[in-house]
Amino acid sequence: MNDVQHLRSALAGRAFGPHDDGYESLRRPWNLSIDQQPALVVMAESTADVQAAVRVAAGAGLPLAVQSSGHGAVHPCDGGIVVNVSRMTDLQVDPGAQLARLGAGQRWRSVLEATDPYGLIGLSGTAHGVGVVGYTLGGGLGITMRTFGFAADSLLGADLVTADGELVRADDAQNPDLFWALKGGGGNFGVVTSIDLRLYPVPQVVNGMMAYPGARAAEVVSAWAQWTQHVPDDVTSIVMLVTIPSVPEVPEPMRGQHLVMVLATVVGADTAALDQLRSQLGAPLIDTFAPSGYLRAAMSGMEPEDPSTSAGRSALLTSLSEPTIAQLTAAGGPNSPISALEIRHLGGAAARAPRDSSAIPHRDAPYLVAMHAAPADEAQAATTVDLMDEALAGIADDTRVGMFLNFLHHGSTTDEVRAAYDPATYTRLTEVKRDYDPGNLFRYNHNIPPAT
Repeated sequence: MNDVQHLRSALAGRAFGPHDDGYESLRRPWNLSIDQQPALVVMAESTADVQAAVRVAAGAGLPLAVQSSGHGAVHPCDGGIVVNVSRMTDLQVDPGAQLARLGAGQRWRSVLEATDPYGLIGLSGTAHGVGVVGYTLGGGLGITMRTFGFAADSLLGADLVTADGELVRADDAQNPDLFWALKGGGGNFGVVTSIDLRLYPVPQVVNGMMAYPGARAAEVVSAWAQWTQHVPDDVTSIVMLVTIPSVPEVPEPMRGQHLVMVLATVVGADTAALDQLRSQLGAPLIDTFAPSGYLRAAMSGMEPEDPSTSAGRSALLTSLSEPTIAQLTAAGGPNSPISALEIRHLGGAAARAPRDSSAIPHRDAPYLVAMHAAPADEAQAATTVDLMDEALAGIADDTRVGMFLNFLHHGSTTDEVRAAYDPATYTRLTEVKRDYDPGNLFRYNHNIPPAT
C-alpha cells in the first residue's frame, strides 16, 4: 500500500481508509444495496487531487470509481480508490451568455438556486439532490425535456482527467469525438471535473399533479396515453402508480393510499392541455397544478432524498396497448413490492436533435417505463426484481431493445450496456474509449470496454 500512502501525501484534500473516522459513511453511495469496501476514499478538493488519484490507481493497477452525490454508483469498488468529487462545487453563472460553468460536485438544487434570479433554468430532472455532471453525461431526462431536449443536449463543453492523468478539454472544437461520447456515454472516458451548460429563459411554468384512486389505474393510464398523442411540446408528463407511506410529511388525504397520479410541467402559462385531461377523467382526489417559477417546480419532485436500498428495471415502449396497460397496472398494484411504477412521455425536442450530435440512442422512443423499489434485504430484492422482469416479459410486444444510460439498473453487465445502444453508436463509443482509456481504468460504471 505504498502507493496509497504516496497518494495521501500528494493530496490537498483528505483521504479516508478503513481505520479512519468518517470512512464508513463516505464509502457508501446513495444506493445502499452497493456495499463497497474501497481501500481509500479520496475527498478531492481540486483537479490536481483527481489527477493524483488517477495516476496512483493506474500505476498500481487499483480499481477506481468516481462518486459525487452517489446516485450513479453501479458496481462496488472493493479494494480500490473511490474518488469523491462532492467538494468540487465551483459555480459561475453568466446570465448574458445564458450559460453556467460548474464543478463536478454540484447538485441540481444549488445550480437552480443560482440561476433562478436571472429567470434562467438548467434542464434538471425529478430529483434535485442528484449530481449535475453524472445526470447530464447519462443523458438526463428532465421535467422540460419535450420542450428543450435531453440535458446532454445542453452540454457545451467539459474538462476531464483521462486515464493517463492528463487534463483534457472536450467541446465542439477540441476533441470533438470525446465530446460526442460524453453526451450519453457516461463516465467511461475520464473523471469530469467541470462542465459548461447552456441555460434557458423560462419565467414561468405550470407544475403539479392530479391524483386518482389506484382502483382507476388502468382507466387513467389509458386516458393519459391517448392524451399524450396530441399534447404540444411544452408539456412534459409522467403517469405514476404509487402507494403513499403513512408519515406526517404526507398530506392527510394521501397517507397510506394507493394512487395513480399524472405529474406534468408546462413551460409557459397555457393550461388548455391539462384542462382537457382533467375534464376527461373528472375531478381528482388531489389537484396541485398551479403557476410557479421553475425553481419551485423542480423542488417539488417526489423522489426520495435520503440514501436507501434500491432495485429497479426499465424499458422503452413503442406503444401503450390495453394489454400492456393491464400488465403494468397489475404489477404496480396496491400490494406490490414495487414502490413506484412510472411511465414517462418522451419525444418533442428530445426526438428532434440530430442523431449524430450525441451518443444518446433511441430518441424516437415515445415512452419509457421504470419500476422502483427499496427492498429490505437481498431476498426481497431478488423477489421484487423477478416480479419486475416478469412484468417486462409480459409486455414484450410493446417494448423495444435499448435504454438510456441513467436508467440501466445497478450491476449492469457488459452485454446489457451494449444492448442499450444501437450497434453503430456502441461501436463508435468503444473506439473513443480505446483512444482515451485503453486499459479500461474507468470501469466501475455502466461500462463500455475499449475496442480491441
